[in-house]
Amino acid sequence: MNESILHIKNLSVGYSKPICEGINAIVNKGELVGLAGKNGSGKSTLIKSLLGLQPVFSGEIHLNQDEISNWNEAKRAREIAVVFSRLNQVPAISVEELVALGRLPYRNWLTKLDKSETEIINHSLELVGINHLRNRFANELSDGQLQMVMIARALVQDTNFIIMDEPTSHLDIENQFKIFELIYKLAKDTSKTFIVASHQIELLIQNATQLWWVNDGAFHAGFPEQIAYEQRIYEQLSQERIKFDYNKGRFQFQHLKLKKVKLITDVSDLAYWTKHALERNGFEISENGVEVKVEKGLIFYEGKGPYSLQEFFDLIKPLK
Repeated sequence: MNESILHIKNLSVGYSKPICEGINAIVNKGELVGLAGKNGSGKSTLIKSLLGLQPVFSGEIHLNQDEISNWNEAKRAREIAVVFSRLNQVPAISVEELVALGRLPYRNWLTKLDKSETEIINHSLELVGINHLRNRFANELSDGQLQMVMIARALVQDTNFIIMDEPTSHLDIENQFKIFELIYKLAKDTSKTFIVASHQIELLIQNATQLWWVNDGAFHAGFPEQIAYEQRIYEQLSQERIKFDYNKGRFQFQHLKLKKVKLITDVSDLAYWTKHALERNGFEISENGVEVKVEKGLIFYEGKGPYSLQEFFDLIKPLK
């Protein structure tokens, strides 16, 4: 039986006036909740309200059956850990020392770590897979490594509830996938509950057990594919020149199609990149166009060739 950990009831959040109203949600222990929406929709305001950094207009937030508006800062720090998109200033201390700061809600700054706390730190470094970095200085790490350190620090805080606000916004694509893979693994292995706000909607839908979508002052929560379908998320995020390609599962620029080609290919990397070069340069793949054939590492255009990919690219550029 699922054990609920977070209840949000009729919540209204904002500043001088409400930005998002009618927020109702139930989150179970061990869930990974994705939070998405356009800029200015109220995602960050909702997170600040959950963290107690922004007063709410109305409604209630119950964590572990306790209304969080009654909590002081010390209580919040023992119940909710947070990972932001990046540190404003990276301290010149070791990774181990930075991770150990997660124990501050339970101890005095000057007291020495006891055995149980050291074990928590060691376990967190192992869970995140950064034990080999423990003696490195934090200000010498890459952005991806530093974000993993901050996740380990949140684990050391030993809360059941972790909020992440755009944890991959400044990372390259490889580290974005690493961080989401890590969060997914931690949610499964630790039974901790995660709320992750991100613009990486594809990664949220792939990894989240529940999706929160904030749009035009309204809040929607449910099964990721259900919310994506009912709220037409990809259509709402599309623009005149940027559309979501359902076949490829990603957003793509929509280039004006100027010429049709009939593409006949084998299954190869060259075939993929030839098609990519054609589409990027305004060619429409069609059964009615001029013939482009790719076979055995060579390209033939209108029966002429063979061409290398560079030669083919130089050939099609004037036809745009």
